[in-house]
Amino acid sequence: MKVSVEKLPTSEALLEVDLSWDELEKASDKAYRKLVQKVDVQGFRRGRAPRSLLERKLGKEYIYQEGIDDLISETYRQALKEHELTPISKPELDAPVFEVGQPYHFSLKVPIITPVVLGDYRSLHFDREDADVTSEEVEQELESLRNQQAAWHDVERPAAYNDRVTVDLKLSVAEKVISDLKDNPFELTQEERHGLFSGMDQHIVGMQAGESKDFTTLLPEDYSNKELAGKEAQYAVTLHKVEAKEVPELDDALAQRVSNSQYETLEDLRKAISDNILESKKRRIRDELREKVVNAVIEQSQITVHPVLVQEEAEEMLHQLSHLLEQQHMSMDQYLMMIRKSRAEYLQDIQPEAENRVKRELVLDAVANKEEVAVSPEEIEGVFSFYAQTGQKLERSDAQIRALAVAYRREKAITRLVELTTDPDPDAETVVEEDASIENAEAAALVGETPMAYTEDETVESEGSQETTTPMTGETTADVVE
Repeated sequence: MKVSVEKLPTSEALLEVDLSWDELEKASDKAYRKLVQKVDVQGFRRGRAPRSLLERKLGKEYIYQEGIDDLISETYRQALKEHELTPISKPELDAPVFEVGQPYHFSLKVPIITPVVLGDYRSLHFDREDADVTSEEVEQELESLRNQQAAWHDVERPAAYNDRVTVDLKLSVAEKVISDLKDNPFELTQEERHGLFSGMDQHIVGMQAGESKDFTTLLPEDYSNKELAGKEAQYAVTLHKVEAKEVPELDDALAQRVSNSQYETLEDLRKAISDNILESKKRRIRDELREKVVNAVIEQSQITVHPVLVQEEAEEMLHQLSHLLEQQHMSMDQYLMMIRKSRAEYLQDIQPEAENRVKRELVLDAVANKEEVAVSPEEIEGVFSFYAQTGQKLERSDAQIRALAVAYRREKAITRLVELTTDPDPDAETVVEEDASIENAEAAALVGETPMAYTEDETVESEGSQETTTPMTGETTADVVE
């Protein structure tokens, strides 16, 4: 047997195989011994029928073809192992009909994961941003809490900014009614509104309960509905009620009320708010640093991505979106109709993002391999325990466990990259970092960030085969759970 394997620049491998007639004869003998154990031949117990009678029952060509199919499958698996190829989909088989007494040639073209060539990521260095909290930020948060506790009461005076008004409001564009609201509350603001009601507030200020008013405004040029953007809008408003806002004093009583008595004094509440803002900033800085590091490593890497991986990722992204839409009681067809795109057009639009996702996963897997990052069963059990403690139960299927392991391993690879390219974080808390990795890993697994290797049993029928097909499952990447 002569086997040649060529790795193509298209992220595919081409296997060319030449077999002698003697090898086909031996393969047919092996196929006969396998089939005779499965096929009933009258007058003989299973396994005892001579080949001539089995050939009469099944056909001589059938037995030879069975032998060829077995050779194809065995050669394919052996080539994957010897050349360290990771298939990502079913191979394309070119296997002509054999001729008795003649040598035989077949070829297989299989999409593969082309190993990423990493750059010198250890030479990268990134500075950590300092996190601090200003008194203005704390006071702004306190003011927001005050406003959440505000009470509204009717007033007998013209409407002013910061009042709440209840109105009937009809909005038309070119005599077409766009919005017709009844008894709708609005808080009047001097801040610029975006969307349909841009420029409305200044016309309502000064109106009194029982008064009606017509006026026009221009809709914003950047309004999402392009047919309405920049058009003149006619308003018909009837004001029913004006309410003024009364905010509570900024004191200990407020601190106790907004915290359900967790904090007794205003100063205690200020300290808690400052701590929360600081932790939020640190988490944002941490997340942004991780993304900056990963993007830099991707940028300096040599990555070849087969279109199959991008197509599958785009399909997965569409699948994820459909789940989100279901939670909002909307179907994918309704969403596509709303954005005026076909399924194929939407998939085409998200191709760039899908490709970026695939590149990210390939690079992180390569880093994990180079840095010998592994995930232990105990760590996976820790993920399940973490979510059980939060009241969320994760499915314990093999697919879910594997997805968690792959996603968690990638998260650990990111953590390793940050360690290698930055100075130690003086505020780092192992537990916090670990919990963040667990959350990210679980989230990634739930949205389908799974191994890209082609691991399902598939069948490949060579030309001329009859009923029997042969599994073409090859070696895949080693399990990441040790």
